[in-house]
Amino acid sequence: WSVTGVQTCALPICTGAVADCSSLPLCDTFESTAAGAAPSSTLWTLIPNSPGSGDTATIDGTMGAHGSAHSLKVVSNDRLYLRNSTVIGTLGSVAHVRFYVRFATALAAGHAAMIVTHPMAVDQYSQSNELRFGSQDNVFHWNTDSDAANIPDVSPNGDATSFKPVANTWYCVELTINTNGHLNVSVDGNSIAGLTEDGVSTPDVDDSWVGSTASLSRYTMLADFNVGWDSYGAGALTLWYDDVALSSGPIGCQ
Repeated sequence: WSVTGVQTCALPICTGAVADCSSLPLCDTFESTAAGAAPSSTLWTLIPNSPGSGDTATIDGTMGAHGSAHSLKVVSNDRLYLRNSTVIGTLGSVAHVRFYVRFATALAAGHAAMIVTHPMAVDQYSQSNELRFGSQDNVFHWNTDSDAANIPDVSPNGDATSFKPVANTWYCVELTINTNGHLNVSVDGNSIAGLTEDGVSTPDVDDSWVGSTASLSRYTMLADFNVGWDSYGAGALTLWYDDVALSSGPIGCQ
């Protein structure tokens, strides 16, 4: 620890005061960035940066997950991401993602994305061939761009296997993205059956996904990691992120 109370580490991507930060390829707790400021430009690129759109990403100094002081506040009317393009491609065959998230309102019925990755060969500024973790029908969903496949299936039975967050509550979300196409999501340490892809078709969960001829093309050589809010009919949302991390192994909720 440094004398200022901010953890120091030898890795190129590490900020904040979380005990495990020094062991992770990417870890941003937002504690070392001043309240009201933009997030670290050495870690993140704002996508898109559209003056006058009303979309903002700033450090909130009034609250953080599990009692910390700072978090990232995202106000998005359409599409606003923080992008890191240096880490996820170095993690090997499995990328583990951990973040805390809090929503100002309940999720809408329309489709939206919170976490997005692109394959290496695709224009990262387009929305083609994106692998997305977000929401639809008020619950969490995986989604792809080119064939609009979803996990779970968009149906009452499929939605019931997912997770429905409530407003003004912090959740710890962990994602696993495997280059063999397997996916997993846990919320507060609990694996969500309807957000799991193991390659075996499960009724109301991944029927259309497993049947997609394009499904595996989105996983090899992931090029970037994006966190924010992109609406495809869900409308504007204000949400907060904290302790955003990437690793080649499980991270856990602290």
